[in-house]
Parts: sequence; structure tokens; C-alpha cells
Amino acid sequence: RSPPRGGGGGGGGPPSRRRPALSREQVDDRRRRRRARPSLFDQPPTAEQLAAQAVLAERARLLQDGPREERSAAAAAAATALISAQPQQTRHARRLYIGQLPSDLTENEVSGFFRDTIKAVSVEDGEWEAEEDPILSVYINRERRFAFVEFRSVEMCTACLQFDGINLAGRGAVKVKRPNDYNVTLAPRGVGKGPTFDMSRVGIVSSSVPDGPYKIFIGGIPYHLTDEQVSELLCAFGPLRAFHLVRDAGSPTSKGYGFCEYADPAATVVAVAGLNGMDMGGGKTLSARMASVRGGEGDPE
Repeated sequence: RSPPRGGGGGGGGPPSRRRPALSREQVDDRRRRRRARPSLFDQPPTAEQLAAQAVLAERARLLQDGPREERSAAAAAAATALISAQPQQTRHARRLYIGQLPSDLTENEVSGFFRDTIKAVSVEDGEWEAEEDPILSVYINRERRFAFVEFRSVEMCTACLQFDGINLAGRGAVKVKRPNDYNVTLAPRGVGKGPTFDMSRVGIVSSSVPDGPYKIFIGGIPYHLTDEQVSELLCAFGPLRAFHLVRDAGSPTSKGYGFCEYADPAATVVAVAGLNGMDMGGGKTLSARMASVRGGEGDPE
């Protein structure tokens, strides 16, 4: 037998509460306040956005009507202009995470250190125009000892990944990497060449050895030697700019060869002569030569 409905003592749940009816004056007042709210839609473009649109329009004209050389330059410039016109869309690609940060540093000290270091390691190559101020902002989380540094351009941000392991203001080495919200699939394309850094000026040996006339190939390295041990051997001929001991991902041992470049180009020929034929014991003999010269013994496929 189902319980009786309606108002009695045991029925089906609490009675529903109805909102009190609004008076005509209250309804009119609510409508007036709603209309008075500033709309975030259909806002006129800012002066910066209009300038960026004008640049894009000019680049589009060159892409369609200009000579081949101008079309190539216009394509790169159009990509850069599009990125500058959409700062929020590129923000994830213009920020770096700085970990193991000393707890007593301020935002001004962090930004000042990065500005000074960028200036110290920058190499004038004629292809990158220096920015007036490469740093836009710095956010510090003191409790968890990390910071986010936002750069003005994607190119500068990418170049500063080389700062990983740098001694920040003499307070200890810090971790420099992309933040967790970085999405490589959304990263802008065709942003052009970034600045060239010589990290040896601040005591950092890059783990990426670029192709060039001073790149050295070293073969016949004993598999059990660590990066530090091989680097110490190479540094007998001078300070290194870049060094990479090749190994399979996750492997504790190397593949027996690597590449390096010295901070002083004059040390290149001396190092090749001294390393080539060096007896490493256990039947291992080093082979060293300029990486641009192929076909020698120990050259990996």
C-alpha cells in the first residue's frame, strides 16, 4: 500500500520552495544592470593588432606577386607577424620552467640574470637582430622553489634551453626546461632562426654539437667510460664548447663514439692530432678527425 500524498506527517519528501516573485521595479532594475555591463565581444582592434594586420596584408601581397626571393622572405616574416599578433596562443612556447631555484631570489634578480647572461653568450652572426628586452615577465613560487620566465619571442625562449644547469647568480645550478603545459603539436611553425649562443663563455658545455668546420668525431671510446671521464680527457686540449657521447636511449654505456667542439677553434687541429691513435688500453685505440671528413675508421653509419 503506497503512502498517502500531500501534506500529512510522513509523505514523500520535503515540500518544494518557490522563489518569491520579483516586483516590476526589481525586474526593470536587473535588466538595466545587465545592459550596463561592458561587452567583451565585438571590440574594435587595438593599434598593435591593426599594425600586425597591415604587415600580414603586405606579406600576402608579396607572396602572391613578388619575386621568388621576396616571396621566401615574406613567408618567414608573415609567420613571425602572425605569432606576434597572437601572443596568448604562443605563450606556452615562450615560457621556460626554472627549477631548484634559490628561495631568496627576487623576480628582478632572476630577470636581470637572464638578460645579462643572454647578452654575455650572444654571438653576432648577422642573422638575428637583438631584442631590446628579451624578458617579458617572471613568476616565482617560493614555497616550491621554481619560476616561470616568459620571453618576448619563441626563438629566444628555445635558445635559452641551453641554460640548463647554469649557476644562477652564484647560488647554485638550476634546471631549465619547457613547462608542463608546452604542447609541441601547437608550437608555431616557421618562426625562423634564433640567436646563436656560445655557452662556454659562462662555463656550460652544450650537449648538442652543431655541424660546422670545427666539429670533431671521436671513435674507439671504451664503452664503460662516462661522459665526465671522456670530457675530462678531451679538456686536456682546451675548454669545450660542446660535447656529445652517443648512446642508446636508457643505456648506461655509450656506443663507443662521440662528437665535440672546442671553445677556441685553434685547439681543433691540435686535439685531433693528439687524440687520433691514442692508446686507451684493452686493445682500444682512439680515432679522431674532423666530422666533415667521412669514410675514416670508426665512422658510424
